[in-house]
Amino acid sequence: MSAVPVRRLLRLLLLFFALTLPLAWLWDRWGQDVYIRLLWAIREPLYDVLGLHPRRGNPVGPRPFAIVSFAVLMLITPGMSWRRRAIGSVVGLALIVGFHLLFLLVSDLAYSAFGRSRRALTKIVPFLLINDGIPFLVWIWLARDFLRRSIPALAEPTQPAQGSPGRR
Repeated sequence: MSAVPVRRLLRLLLLFFALTLPLAWLWDRWGQDVYIRLLWAIREPLYDVLGLHPRRGNPVGPRPFAIVSFAVLMLITPGMSWRRRAIGSVVGLALIVGFHLLFLLVSDLAYSAFGRSRRALTKIVPFLLINDGIPFLVWIWLARDFLRRSIPALAEPTQPAQGSPGRR
């Protein structure tokens, strides 16, 4: 890999941290509480339909900082059309919110079934890991063209032209 792509990737990493830190602070101060109230407002009727009761005092929260990292990644990715960026952001945020709701449901079910025990946590931890990775996975899918250009090992292999001898 030449120095130019490495320098570009390092600049993007620096930009990511430069935007993430103040946005995470703003999110922590003002956005997170609004988001949690929104999740609770959606969760209540959903639980009513399913016949469930929320577990108050659940020690596992929705970990909403994933929204900040996803938004920054979508904002700084070069070469992405504005249409793909906008639609991808809306779809990605909907997936993150949906997974946060699923995560709350799984953790409430685990604590209802097993109480506050290690067994309940063993049911929840895989969802925690997926929850933290969802924004990055969605971004990888949306930014795949950029990643293929930036990291040659991710490029799709080229097919030999028809009529030319292939490898044997």
